[in-house]
Amino acid sequence: MYIDTKTEKILAMILHLSGFLNGTFPIIIPLIIWLLKKDESYFIREHGKAALNFQLSILILGAVAALFVFLTIGLGAIVVIPLAIIFGFLYIYFIVIATLAAYNGQLYRYPFSLEIIK
Repeated sequence: MYIDTKTEKILAMILHLSGFLNGTFPIIIPLIIWLLKKDESYFIREHGKAALNFQLSILILGAVAALFVFLTIGLGAIVVIPLAIIFGFLYIYFIVIATLAAYNGQLYRYPFSLEIIK
């Protein structure tokens, strides 16, 4: 499916880029855009679900990692810190790829993302 409506592309790009712009709680902007536009645009609905599911998956992963470090009295940090660095690079990479897909009018599914919102 190819979309060439400039507004839809821009909104879809914002959905993904908000992971960088919204600091510690990166689901607020995608949630607002998705809730306002999901019934008007299939393109926005699908990109919104993808962005929200990815951000929620990252939040869950971070909570599990923090719990693991806490339960191991800090020793889990030996495992979590290197993995967090790797996941940080993957986080940036996947957001850039999703943003480029939106720019090109294509749909994108994040790999390794839980399907929380269907």
